[in-house]
Amino acid sequence: MEKLQLKTILFDMDGVVIDSEKLHLRAMGLTLEQHGIEYSQTFLNDYVGRSDESFFRYVYENMDNTHPLEELLEEKNAFFEGLLNEMEYVKGFTDFIQKVKTMKLQTALVTSSSLFTVRKVDTLLNLTSFFDLIITEEDTQKHKPDPEPYLLALENLDADHRSTLIIEDSINGIVAGKAAGCRVAGLTTSFDAHTLQDAGADYIIDDFSELHIGFFRTVH
Repeated sequence: MEKLQLKTILFDMDGVVIDSEKLHLRAMGLTLEQHGIEYSQTFLNDYVGRSDESFFRYVYENMDNTHPLEELLEEKNAFFEGLLNEMEYVKGFTDFIQKVKTMKLQTALVTSSSLFTVRKVDTLLNLTSFFDLIITEEDTQKHKPDPEPYLLALENLDADHRSTLIIEDSINGIVAGKAAGCRVAGLTTSFDAHTLQDAGADYIIDDFSELHIGFFRTVH
C-alpha cells in the first residue's frame, strides 16, 4: 500500500480514546429497562458509534412513544454518569498520543457523543488537552455513518483528506471516515477484525502499539 503522507489524525472517542462503549450500552439498556421496554443486545450493538439521539429517536418512534425523547436522553445521561467511575483510557492511547504530539501532527476528537458526555469524561481524565479540535453531537445536523462530522473537522483544521488518518472502532465510524475521503484504521475494541475490514477499514489494529507512526511519512 502507498505510504500515507500524514499531517492530521482524527480520533473517535468511545472505544478509541476511552474504554466506554460498554458503559454507553449499559446506560442505554438501563434506560429502556426502567420503562419496561424490551430489547436485545444485538439492537444495542447496532448503535455503537452512533448518537444517543438517533438511538432514542428510534425507540420513541418505533418501540414506545410514552416518554419524550428529551426525558430518555436525560435518563441515559444520568445512568452513564453513575458508571463513570469505571472509565479509563483505551490501552496504549496515552503513549500513542504523546508520540503524535511530539511529531506536531494536527489532532481532533470527532465523537457522536454529546458535549455533556465529553465534559463529564474530561473532568475525570482531562482528555480534551490532547486535541486541537473537539467535534461533538451538537456540532452537526447529521451524524455517523454520515461523513458530516469528519468533513467539519477537516474544514476547521484546514486539513487535506489525503494526508489525514482516522482511527475508529465501529462500523458506522469507518463508513463515515471513508465517505469523508480519508484512510481509516479500525481498532478492534468493539468489533472483530473481519467486521471492521468489511466496513472498509484500510488498516486493522488490535492495539495502538500496532499503529507505527513510522509507517507513515509525515508532512508539515
